[in-house]
Amino acid sequence: MSIRIPNRIEDLPTSQQRFIGKEVDRVEDRQLVTGKTEFIDNVSLPGMLHCAILRSPNAHAKIVSIDTSAAEKLPGVVAIVTGEDALRWTSPLQTVPEGWGTHCLATDRVRYVGEPVVAVAAVSRYVAEDALEEVVVEYDPLPPVVDTEKAASSPAIYDEHDSNVVFQRKFTWGEVDQAFADAEKVITEKFRWHRLGANPLECNGVISEWDPADGTVTARGSFQSQVNMGLLSAGALGVPSNKMRVISQPHGGSFGGKGGPRGTVITALLSRKAGGRPVKWIEDRMEYLAGGAGHAWDRYYEIGLALKNDGTITGLRVKLLDDLGASAEGFGAVSAAKPLAAFVGPYAIPVAEYDLTLVATNKLPQSPYRGMGPPPHNWVLEQMVDLAASELGMDPGDIRRKNYIPKDAFPYTIPSGNEYDSGDYDAALDAVLEMGDYPALRREQEEARKQGRYLGIGLVNTIEPGVFDWNAYAIVGSQQTGVPEGATVGIDVMGKVVAKVGFSHEGQGQFTVVTQLLADYFGVEMSDVQVISQDSLSAPPHFGPGGSRLGVAITGAVLGAADLLREKLIRVAANLMQTQPDTLELADGMIQIPGVAEAKIPVAQVAATMLARSDLLPEGMDPNPQATYVWTAAGRTPADEQGRAKSYLTAANACHLVMVEVDRATGAVEILKYFIADDCGTRLNPSTCEGMTQGGVAQGVGAALLEEYVYDDDGQLLTSTFMDYLMPTIYEVPMTEKKALTTPSPFTPLGAKGMGEGALHTTPAAVMCAINDALRPLGVKAHEVPASPKRLWALLQDSSKS
Repeated sequence: MSIRIPNRIEDLPTSQQRFIGKEVDRVEDRQLVTGKTEFIDNVSLPGMLHCAILRSPNAHAKIVSIDTSAAEKLPGVVAIVTGEDALRWTSPLQTVPEGWGTHCLATDRVRYVGEPVVAVAAVSRYVAEDALEEVVVEYDPLPPVVDTEKAASSPAIYDEHDSNVVFQRKFTWGEVDQAFADAEKVITEKFRWHRLGANPLECNGVISEWDPADGTVTARGSFQSQVNMGLLSAGALGVPSNKMRVISQPHGGSFGGKGGPRGTVITALLSRKAGGRPVKWIEDRMEYLAGGAGHAWDRYYEIGLALKNDGTITGLRVKLLDDLGASAEGFGAVSAAKPLAAFVGPYAIPVAEYDLTLVATNKLPQSPYRGMGPPPHNWVLEQMVDLAASELGMDPGDIRRKNYIPKDAFPYTIPSGNEYDSGDYDAALDAVLEMGDYPALRREQEEARKQGRYLGIGLVNTIEPGVFDWNAYAIVGSQQTGVPEGATVGIDVMGKVVAKVGFSHEGQGQFTVVTQLLADYFGVEMSDVQVISQDSLSAPPHFGPGGSRLGVAITGAVLGAADLLREKLIRVAANLMQTQPDTLELADGMIQIPGVAEAKIPVAQVAATMLARSDLLPEGMDPNPQATYVWTAAGRTPADEQGRAKSYLTAANACHLVMVEVDRATGAVEILKYFIADDCGTRLNPSTCEGMTQGGVAQGVGAALLEEYVYDDDGQLLTSTFMDYLMPTIYEVPMTEKKALTTPSPFTPLGAKGMGEGALHTTPAAVMCAINDALRPLGVKAHEVPASPKRLWALLQDSSKS
């Protein structure tokens, strides 16, 4: 049977666009604002115990001994697990690349401050924390490897490896050497992006329950991808995949920071040792900052750009050294692979090279963060384009426009292999220049300079790869192609619509999108649609949120299931109306013969017939007005030997224009004006897109100006609270002026593009380009992120001496 998934909203079976593509009230919000949403810490189970985790105070040390005898005697303590239990009952955590990980609890040595060493389950968190005070661990300290640039030549932190180099390879796409040899202008520069990461409102939390009767493990938690968590946890616990049941509770954001299985595996071990009693662990903020899944992108860049004197970019070289931390368990390596999906940004750069080295150090392992790697890559690329413009005497907008991929060149394959679906980059540039009145901004800047003020203007373009595929990460060991997302859609005897999906509330409004789609498709009100989250063993194949994909993927799944259900309804209606199925259509909630006014029957009546009058069904028809469809992006290709593949399905784009002022006395940066023109194809819910974009700006401002995890030479984290790790507030984040552009994707359901990571791809580059524009008269450049007041103040002092 051929599935019909419309590429345009206009092709839905409705005569008017009522809900999808329009701003509507989110269906998730009523429970949230009334306090009825059940987050993981609200869940309480009979006999539940509480977990506390003892973490390493050393960055690198051998474990000489662990004495838990005093803790075991403390009233209320039920179970204690150590590395000995982990060795006996678990396997090392899965890593990418393979072979660079440890067990859920440290066994023979610790490799970073915050690594779990001992875990206790007790009748309360208070008792469990008190028990940790009674545990005695003797360490034999080892020299820590902290300096990223010296890691490759430092003693290996894993005995089974000869060095700390996790991955090293150069990828060459085209005649790069020739392009640089022939270039009329070559620009090279070094950049440093300091470690930062996800900080969702709610930290991790999990309740694990090991059934001693049949060996089933049930884990409830604040999981971003419950199926991924189930596979990772089952592998570590040695549990068959069909006995690892994961339930994703509604949760207060993730941004990539809730993917690690350590908490699930540790609490499952405690439950096993406690005879199957459920064990809850709620991560506190200091645990998250020092030992959670909140660190990402610890990078050193060397960049080369080959150009003609007219500003045409003829080649790009990127050399990246990325510090993964103490293991590859957090899939941090994936963040270094993802830039292949948009390596040259919006520019028609014909050849490129990527020299990639990943190293292990005695720091917290990297984890995913919103954007998953390209934000630093976009920053260095856009900085280089600005440098080129400055050296060639061109306006930043002119050099970009000269190098854009033309709108009539799509679909367009970039040197690193991915295919961009559609775009009109000139239109985005035109829109943002008009919004901001670019000539007026330059005049304002000139007047300010005469007054001794340092205003800067940043103008940048980026691509947001959307709808990820595992093949994008083939260079670091991912072997899969295809990411399924399924949905089951049914209509009950009263004509109400139910959709079943494999993810929970996370803040992005996907339940609202599903509701909008089905209300329009079947001609009902949004209040007639109910979306239900199912656990990992009950839902259709799924992945859930991640990689700017779920809006597109769940639209495909829901429309595919709706189309299958439409076919069933038409077959039944044809039997009732004594006609052939091919004479009928679904429109505005009716099964009807086109052009025959009275020849129609409501969808609700057909569904009720299936459930209550099986005698009226055609032969062989099951009495089930329900259908399941699993969507995955078509046309994805396995990666070749140079990592080239059709990976991310969509290429949203944005152009940001920002004006900042740098205070010469303090180095503080104030964002004065901010304009955005962005194109994410068809907007399924414009208000959701607005919120996602503004949220991305907030995180981008934090990345550019404030957020940084700092380690000292002993591997001690110096930023383990929000007193030291600075987060942006409403006072630093401007409310931006935005304009939405639309070039629908020719490849996706309804023409939508992934946009969940949004402005975080662009904002750091825009703000940093503006800062350097402000500093240009002083002859200094900011090449480190974040551009904190201290760093900028030091640069300004240097300028005063010169």
